[in-house]
Amino acid sequence: MEIMLEERFIEELVFCPKGFQQDFRKIYQQLKTVDNPLEVKGIRKYKSGRYKIYIWKSRISLKVNGYQGYIGMFLYNEFYTHE
Repeated sequence: MEIMLEERFIEELVFCPKGFQQDFRKIYQQLKTVDNPLEVKGIRKYKSGRYKIYIWKSRISLKVNGYQGYIGMFLYNEFYTHE
């Protein structure tokens, strides 16, 4: 599967701890090798063509259209602070 990362997601990922980033990279690499996102541990179906990636306490959106996946944004980012 071809996976594309939205710019906004990348900007938020930079502020997450290294361990979180490594866990995301593992899921990202696995997604590139599977036909169905549900084959990857930590991914659950939300609606038709939409999935949630669960890493630690955070949730990330994944939209799948054919063999293309789009990681768009954090649905919940445990490291985000209001300042």
